[in-house]
Amino acid sequence: MENKTGKPANRTGRYFKYAIGEIILVVIGILIALQLNNWNQNLSLKKEELKIMKSLHKEFSENLIMFDMYYGFHLKRKKNIETIMSFDPRSVSTDSIILLISNITVNHTYDPFQGIYNSVINTGKIELISNDLLKNKISRYQDLLVDYQDEELGTFNYEATNVGPFLRKQPLLDFNYVLGGINADSTQTKENYIKIIESYEYNNLMVYLRGWMIDIFNEGPILREEMISIIDLLESEIK
Repeated sequence: MENKTGKPANRTGRYFKYAIGEIILVVIGILIALQLNNWNQNLSLKKEELKIMKSLHKEFSENLIMFDMYYGFHLKRKKNIETIMSFDPRSVSTDSIILLISNITVNHTYDPFQGIYNSVINTGKIELISNDLLKNKISRYQDLLVDYQDEELGTFNYEATNVGPFLRKQPLLDFNYVLGGINADSTQTKENYIKIIESYEYNNLMVYLRGWMIDIFNEGPILREEMISIIDLLESEIK
């Protein structure tokens, strides 16, 4: 019962305040713990994002160097085709003619490293990349790569099924020239090559081969520009 001094009521009021205070402290503690946990998770995700971007940057940078090398082979082949269709084969050496034809018949295809890229895409880790522009560019890169590789493959198949078989049927080299002996006579060898170069069939093959290569030079710069854009964005995010 409450006495005249009101002490029991005051004691109950104090207990109630203490209980409320304890609850508030517990709630604050829980909120702080959750905030710290979220902060730690975000920090961990940021570290993982940075690791992914550094790995992608290294892979794309190496692939850009490789692309330039293989694209250079296509440019060289194009130049050789244009040369062989416009020059006088009698004005150059037999070795020069052989080198020109050989360079035209060698196929090169760009096959970049994609271990990191495939892992990031297939595991869904691309979602860790917070820059939406960068994420979208990385996602669509594969489509550009496939388009370019399709053009290379078309050129490869045309050469392999047309130019190569045609040359293998021709009397290209004489035995003495292959031996490279001191008395080797390359006159017949050169005549054989001149007949090939001046034939309508070989010229038609070169026209079609050059035609197949056109889209390589259309798609290639687009792919390269996108690779450089991705590399620049990765560098910016890493810094």
